[in-house]
Amino acid sequence: PAIAIEQKVNVKNPRSTVATTTEIYDYLRIIFARIGRTYSPVSGREVKCHSINDVMASILSGDSKTAYILADLNWAGREDKVELMLRLKEEGYSRFFGDEGIIRIEDIMKMADKGEYPNHLDLLIDRLKLPEFKDCLPYSETGEPWSQNEWEDLQTRLRSSIDTAFRVGEGKLILRKDNSVEEYSNRFELDGITFRQPDEYLFSFNSPLGACPVCGGLGKIIGVSEDLVIPDKTKSIYDGAIACWKGESMGWFRDHLIKVASRYGIPVFEPYCNLSQKVKDIIWDGHSVEGDDNSIVGINEFFKWVEANRYKIQYKYMLSRFSGRTTCHACHGTRLRPEALYVKVGGRTIAELLDMNVDALLDFFSSLKLTEYENSIVRKAVEEIVSRLKYIKDVGLSYLTLSRACNTLSGGESQRIN
Repeated sequence: PAIAIEQKVNVKNPRSTVATTTEIYDYLRIIFARIGRTYSPVSGREVKCHSINDVMASILSGDSKTAYILADLNWAGREDKVELMLRLKEEGYSRFFGDEGIIRIEDIMKMADKGEYPNHLDLLIDRLKLPEFKDCLPYSETGEPWSQNEWEDLQTRLRSSIDTAFRVGEGKLILRKDNSVEEYSNRFELDGITFRQPDEYLFSFNSPLGACPVCGGLGKIIGVSEDLVIPDKTKSIYDGAIACWKGESMGWFRDHLIKVASRYGIPVFEPYCNLSQKVKDIIWDGHSVEGDDNSIVGINEFFKWVEANRYKIQYKYMLSRFSGRTTCHACHGTRLRPEALYVKVGGRTIAELLDMNVDALLDFFSSLKLTEYENSIVRKAVEEIVSRLKYIKDVGLSYLTLSRACNTLSGGESQRIN
């Protein structure tokens, strides 16, 4: 007699992925929460929360002989300049730093009486003459070594001045040295954006603190499906890749897009699958300027119009024809909040690592360079991840990506990763 054994995929939870099933995701969350570096989406610069010690280290390093500790007043953006001057005067501040150097409050008030103001102004908290350092020891201008009391007095004065500058400048401090200007902030913000400090919940799509607010951490929504709107991605826009923009009545949208495409750098003869994500975003989200006839009507905007006219049978049919389970337009299938994707380790976001296959991930972790401090924090987590990745490779599943949903695996694949 023969025995037939049927392999079934018993995983029905849409939130379960290869990463969560193998517990690799838990260790990735730990790594990103503890050593991840946050970068501003505006300028690409790293976001840092500076301490008093950071500013002190900068002041006491280098060859500068003079340092100015300034509080950032956000002068250009203020409408209450006169009130600010009067308040600071009452608090005992009398000197400021403008484009031409130090300026006294009396001179600023005289300018204000005439309706004139300096273009830029910071509050001068302290001006310091710095010692010269020889063999890491401070010396005066006459070459005499500083006493222990002098050195401690300078450090105390620095800490007090830096703390005051952060307080008056609402978290922002400017340090001017002989040949440089440095900006510091004791708040986790940059480019006018206040960022969230990374923690493990930020990278959890099963938590409301980390999940995409649109799809709830599923990565999929019921809406206009890209696969239905553009069924053949090898076609170009000119050849009719956008299926909903065909026929006499809807063809106008395709013709208009082709007409203004060159203005937005859209290659209409290029297959849709070869277009960059930036170009695809323009096609889907559009680009409208009030009163501009050359604005692009995006596919999403088009379907909002269809939705508004769904009381007509033809539009109701069109909406149902092109709707389905599709990738979330907010998180692009990553399941996470945008803030989570500002954080990088080794130049990669957690979503980019999850989209790698097992072989690529092993290469990433083998070449990951960490400082001694970072290594002491996450060494165990990295070892656990590498161990699990090697196991997945050994059982012949190195082609899988960690973001793969478990309910899409075959019976054999599911059995081997569990």
